[in-house]
Amino acid sequence: MQLREEIAERCRRQLKKLADARSRAASSEEWECLRRPLLDVIRAAFPTFMYDRGPLTSRVVSRHNFGDYRVENVIFESYPGWEVNGTVYLPAQPGRYPGVVCPTGHSCKTGESYQISAQTFALNGYAAISFDPPGVAGEIGHMNDHFTNGLIGYLTGIWSNTHFVLDAIRCIDYLETRDDIDFSSGGVAMTGVSGGGATTIYASLLDDRIRFLAPVCCLNEHESLHLTDWYTSCPEQFATGLIAHGIDFTDLIALQAPKPCLIVGGREDDLFDYRNTQRLYHDAADVYRLYGRESELGLFLDDCGHAYSLNMANEVVRWMNRVFKPGVQPLPLRLENLSVQKPELLHCHPSNEVNMYTINRDEGRRLFNSRAVPVGEAGSTYLKERLRQTLGLEHADFPREADASSRVRVQEQKPTGAYQFRAVSLRTTFESEVPGLMLRRTRPSSGVVGASADASGRLPAVLMIDEAGKWDGFRSFGPLTALGDALVYSIDVSGFGELAPRPVWHDVAPWCDIERVLTYLSVAADRPIMGLRVRDALHAWQYMRGLPEVDPNRLILAGKGLGATVALLTSLLIGPFHKLVLWDSLLNYQALTEEFPFAWKQSVVVPDILLHYDLQDLLRNAPCSNKTVINPLNAAREFVDLTHASALYPEDVQIFAGLEESRARDAFVQAILAE
Repeated sequence: MQLREEIAERCRRQLKKLADARSRAASSEEWECLRRPLLDVIRAAFPTFMYDRGPLTSRVVSRHNFGDYRVENVIFESYPGWEVNGTVYLPAQPGRYPGVVCPTGHSCKTGESYQISAQTFALNGYAAISFDPPGVAGEIGHMNDHFTNGLIGYLTGIWSNTHFVLDAIRCIDYLETRDDIDFSSGGVAMTGVSGGGATTIYASLLDDRIRFLAPVCCLNEHESLHLTDWYTSCPEQFATGLIAHGIDFTDLIALQAPKPCLIVGGREDDLFDYRNTQRLYHDAADVYRLYGRESELGLFLDDCGHAYSLNMANEVVRWMNRVFKPGVQPLPLRLENLSVQKPELLHCHPSNEVNMYTINRDEGRRLFNSRAVPVGEAGSTYLKERLRQTLGLEHADFPREADASSRVRVQEQKPTGAYQFRAVSLRTTFESEVPGLMLRRTRPSSGVVGASADASGRLPAVLMIDEAGKWDGFRSFGPLTALGDALVYSIDVSGFGELAPRPVWHDVAPWCDIERVLTYLSVAADRPIMGLRVRDALHAWQYMRGLPEVDPNRLILAGKGLGATVALLTSLLIGPFHKLVLWDSLLNYQALTEEFPFAWKQSVVVPDILLHYDLQDLLRNAPCSNKTVINPLNAAREFVDLTHASALYPEDVQIFAGLEESRARDAFVQAILAE
């Protein structure tokens, strides 16, 4: 529960700060002072190519006439090579009609919810365009899985929501190229359900051409959906730093003010509880009231589940008419007036050659070629700064030596043959502790070079961070028992071993996973889980090096699996030490952009890391002269060949590649014992 509660508590503090400021705003001028910097934060969450859009070209794939309405299937690019599969629903008679963009939720545009709503708009005299979102059941799923390919965007600075929102905005650009779209009111409407509702909200904050929005079945606060219920929403809900600035779903609606907005929900929606949606509406209405425009924010609840019902569509038309067709009443449509067409009639067959995977891969390569990390003392200073920034490290994460012993609780001490085990718990903050096991020999070893006591009786010491948990290296006389007289301190950092988060009931769904949602929340709170792990390691290192029996000139930092990455990130922040030993380590973060699928825990992500540095830069600047890497692994956790690793890593790193388990274990032991 520890990792879960620490992340939740941080998010709650951050969200409360803005919520309190919003509730104190007594005028539209006061709210505008809050609003402008928040909009800047949201805009900055998207990459610059969102705003550097070039001219748009399109082609019609097919046309179909269904009597009461017509359909045109079109393709256009939202990003060079990335094709949007638009289906434009038009009234039966030619003419000029207001436009409405209908982002699809996390399914595909051929679904009933999307056809029924778009047909309703067309029958009421609107030109409605729907399109598939990337990575789900539609036509642009290949290499666009937003839970996996989208996650990698955190590394390159391309938030996965970019692809959803950019497609929606490019739909407006496309409508502007058509002679039959009426832009006399200054823009278009946008309305979508579930993920399409989230797309609608963000697109409206970025593009003033959206004159009216109606997000459907997509609004709860973080507290109820993510911090209490622990539902795993997609990464599109969690931009880097958004929660750190206090931005909640209520604020995303309040920031729309005074733009006309209708919030829509289902009373039987088992994901977005309508009571939370009601509360959110009332809080956002307070901001609309500051402008004297409370009538421009509405709430409509239908007796349906997680869907875009006909009743919802009819109500959205009534609101759209207020903006685009004043005085016109919506048609009293019933389901028998509508029909669901065969999917193949709405297909566009877009190319998938450019996708989330290729975009992040190419951006990773561009950053590799353009990134200039200084060397020497300047490089060390630069990397320390960037590590603090990207890992979200704070002043309290760097402990003072005098504080270490007062924060340790010895839980158990057991002699076992020639060894003595001590179970200790080290407190890093008031709420968090790092469980650890400390081993030392009770009888000196014989003939082991490099691990014996010095003249004063002080011992070399090893801090071990193992993704498999603090016990793994000790089991069955494992490698941590073969390190001579060295004191061995093996710890569980946040999310490892004893601190692995316990599953929640949502995890029965294939897209839900407690570590996944904790990763997203930690990124949005500007305190990624990898930063918490480094914090834990910093405190453990400070405690170990201050022990009276430890030789401060023979300190060794080691890690295995993802624990090796934690060790490497930590190495730049602990001052000079003796050795760094990494076993089964991630080759570098760029490797995660190069191959798919990847097999590492999602919590490996460090937001924006590739904009500033990568692991080879840390190895080059690590403040120790003895560095060993055993079995560097790629994104799929497969062996990287020696030639590739040697070309990437600095010359002073000893590399062992492709070793089977027993030989890798021997190499690990020898790397620690060697003089």
